[in-house]
Parts: sequence; C-alpha cells; structure tokens
Amino acid sequence: MDQGEKFPVFRLAAGNTITRTVFLSALLLHCIAWVNAQPPSHDPSRMIRNTDGRYWIFTTGQGIWCMSSSNSNFTDWRSENTPFGNSWPGWIANYVSGFTGNFWAPDVISMNGRYYLYYSCAGNGAAAAIGVTTATNLNGPWSDQGMVVHGNNAIDPAILQDGGNLWMTWGNWQSGIDICQLSTSTGKRLNSTTYHLIDGQVEGPFLIRNGSYYYLFYQRGLCCQGVNSTYYVVVARSTSVTGPYTGERVFLPNRNGNIIGPGHIGYGEGKLTYHYYDGNDNGNPKLMITTLGWSNGWPVAGGSSSGGSSGGSGISSGSTYRITPRNSGKAIDVQNCGTGNGTNVRQWSWLNNPCQQFIMTDLGDGTWRITPSNATNEALDLTYCSSTNGANIQIWSWLNNTCQRWQLISTGNGYYQIKSAASGQCVNIYGNSSSDGANVIQWPCSSAYNMQFSFTQTKSAVETIIPRASAEETSVNVYPNPSDGSFILDLSGISSDSEVTIKIMDLTGKVVYCRSQKMSNEIDINSGLVPGSYVLSVEHTKGVLMKKLVIR
Repeated sequence: MDQGEKFPVFRLAAGNTITRTVFLSALLLHCIAWVNAQPPSHDPSRMIRNTDGRYWIFTTGQGIWCMSSSNSNFTDWRSENTPFGNSWPGWIANYVSGFTGNFWAPDVISMNGRYYLYYSCAGNGAAAAIGVTTATNLNGPWSDQGMVVHGNNAIDPAILQDGGNLWMTWGNWQSGIDICQLSTSTGKRLNSTTYHLIDGQVEGPFLIRNGSYYYLFYQRGLCCQGVNSTYYVVVARSTSVTGPYTGERVFLPNRNGNIIGPGHIGYGEGKLTYHYYDGNDNGNPKLMITTLGWSNGWPVAGGSSSGGSSGGSGISSGSTYRITPRNSGKAIDVQNCGTGNGTNVRQWSWLNNPCQQFIMTDLGDGTWRITPSNATNEALDLTYCSSTNGANIQIWSWLNNTCQRWQLISTGNGYYQIKSAASGQCVNIYGNSSSDGANVIQWPCSSAYNMQFSFTQTKSAVETIIPRASAEETSVNVYPNPSDGSFILDLSGISSDSEVTIKIMDLTGKVVYCRSQKMSNEIDINSGLVPGSYVLSVEHTKGVLMKKLVIR
C-alpha cells in the first residue's frame, strides 16, 4: 500500500514519523509481550494451517513477518522464521529501485501439495513488483519462483481459488484494482490479459465467491496514521469474476469502539482476518480474527476473537436490529419511547418503530454496545452494575463501562443469550411472560426460552448512519466541507425559531459531538474531531436533517 508516498509512514501517538521498516522493527519488539493478546500485524494474509495443524498468518515486515498459534482460540501466538530472512531474490533489483527487504501485504494458499506465498516489494518511486515463493511446509525451506506482475505500484496481491481457475487481484492507491488469471500448475500468470476492476484511491483487495456472486473487498481512506487513519473497508459484487463490481457498501466502518482504520481483509480456515489500529493502545496495529456471515446476499462481519474470546455472531456492527424474545415472539422495547437516563426496557408487540430497533456496535473485545434507535446517545444498561438476581435493565447515557457491555452467546437455531459483562448474568423476560409490558431483567443464564433472543436486521450499517436524501436536506449547509474540524453550519433555510440540537456521529453511529442552542442562521462549530467521515444531524421541531461531513 503506497497511497502516493515514496516511503509509507506510520505516525506514533507522540507525533513522531517513522518509515515502514522502522515501524516493523518496533513491532517485533512489541511481540515479546504477547500473552493472550491481539498480536501486532499490518496487512495480514488470510489464515492458513501448516502440516502440523498450527494456524499461520503472514504480514508486512522484513523478510515477510509471520506468526502462528497452536489452537483455534489463538491464545499462544508466536513469531516464526521469516521466509527470506536477511536476503531476498535477486530478480527484485531488476524491477524495484532501493528495495531493502521489507515485503508488503502477503497472501498465501495451498495448492498441488505445496504452499504458494505471494508478496509485494517496493522501494524508491512508484516501481513495484509481486512475486511468489513455494514450500511444502510453512516453516520452509522456501523456493522462490520469481516475478508474477510488475509495474507502477504493483502491490497487495490476493488469490482466489475458484474451482479449476486461479485468479490474482492486486491494487494500489494511484490506479486502482486489477485482476489476472494464474496457472494452477505454476502459480504464475497464465496469460498477459489484465482486467481493471475499480478505479484509483482504493487498495488492499480480496475476492470471495459465495453462490452465484463474487464479492470484492477493498479499502478506501488513508492508512498508516494510527488513530488518525481514515481507512474503512467496502465490498461490491458481480456475477463475473472480471466484473463489473457494483452495489458498493460499507463492510467495516472507519471507527468501531477502539477499532480504528480496519484494512486488508483475508478469509481462510473459516476465519475473517484484518488489521486495525487500537485506540486503546496508542494506535498500534493489531490483528483481528472474527467470522464471516451472510445477510440478504451480502457479507457481514461477526464478533471478534483475540485469544480466548468467543467467536462472532454474524451480526453486522453498525446495523440496526429488532431483538425478539424466543418465548413470546414480541420485541424488546424502550418504554414509551423514552430517552432519559433510567428509562425502563420491556417487551411489547412489534410496532416497527425506533423504540424497538437497536444499533449493534462491536466493541472489539467480544462485547457489544446495544443502542436504542430513538436515543442514539444512550445504551442498554444494567442498573448499578448489580450482580443481584432480577436487577433491572434500563437505558442510560453511554459511559463505556461493563454495565453497558454485552456478550452474545449462541444457543443454536439463530438465537443468542445476551450476557452482561459486569455480572455474568443474562437478559431475561420476567416470569417467562408473553404479555405486552413484561419487564426485562437479568437472571442467572440458562437455556430457558425467555433468555434466548433472535436478531433481525431492519437497517444495514449504511442505512443506519447515512439516511436517504430528503427534499429538505438542502436546508442545511456546511462550509467548508471538507474542513479541519471547524466549520460554519448554515441553517438559514430552516423556518423555525425553536431550539436546535446538533449532533455529529461517526460511522458506527456513536455520537461524538452534541450541542443544543437557540436557532440561528449561522452557527460556528469547532468540533475538535480527528480526520474521518462523519454524519451531521440537526434536530428541530420540524424533523431531523442530515449531511455527510468530512474532516481532514
């Protein structure tokens, strides 16, 4: 990934700028502290198992950095010997100037009884190349097979095994994403034909086939700036591997709790992998391992797994859901559509209103925030973090504590327990009642039907955060947009003298700025927000108006 920079850089929390090579050296030092934690990684490959059963990931680094775990809970990651060590194939110098052994964004497959490891190499300027090396064991020895493609910014290889066909996508920030067919006997190009899939300012592609569709994942935004990274993952689909790919939608938003700037999707051994910058750890890049599900013909990412935590639920973070108790078939409901702290939560017949729809946000540690659509600054909350049987469930302003974090535990057949991270007890419909108004409490977890819930998506993440444009949308203007976080909000088109509430939400739906005041034609906003894409909401007596907002 180059994004137009001669030397890609990573920015530390203290503001220091370092080259990618130095960054990976620091990352290797960080590896010493791996104990049941998400391991460091940038541009990870798909997951693959070695002949001894260990799970491997290859990633950007000197000589191609790699690591493995002995178990499917990934509790004991360890570093492995790099395929190239301190030397690298001589052919690279014919295509790349100034290469120093720091390989980017590898991918790996198993074919013909061998492992094929694809890698990209870049140095000074835009010239780059992708090569492939093979081995019968991931521990090596590796036998390099030479160049696969070369050209300006030829980076980020990803391989699709599609029946008897083999394809490689690659991509870069300047010209976009391409694909070519490979030989299943050599792993190198079958012919000279190249198909162009997506135009520039995208990178890091990955292809998956599901049913009659091919799904192309890729990144938009900018990487490599820690918590200020604007990376996010989108997906488009086609009935042909060579495109056209249409229907682009957000797959992983830029920010989701401490998960910032996700990128470089991979899928192997039934696990979805990608890197992200950890907002709780100075923006250091980490490996995320989760599951991949499907909803209405589109992929959804599940919950996280990072060394001991449970696998994902297939619920799409940022999307909106009806939550249905198995015992009654009704819906979890915010009583009287209340929005204040302490408003009760109950069950009620399905009315398809915002009080019965909840935005699910994956917090990256195996827990979820559950946000009522009618009160997006609040969250499902266990009263006083109580451990008492029968303690009440309510809504409360988001405090980001364990009282407001919930685990989703699959019970099979599409149902889940909702387990409090604070008490270890489960959400329960009081008295196993099927009546409207039955209270929602906590109780020791069991297989009872009044502790099992289904999640039915009512809005995708994109629909939840960015509503369809309305005729009144022109009544709100922002300038400049993009801005540095300070801008003027022009409300002269709103014929109201009432109070207005101004909210800014990130792409997970989290309110990151909120202000209420008397109506004015122009309002100066100094948001103090980091660069990224946001949604601006203006609430007044005649409704809610929204605008996309970009901060650079």
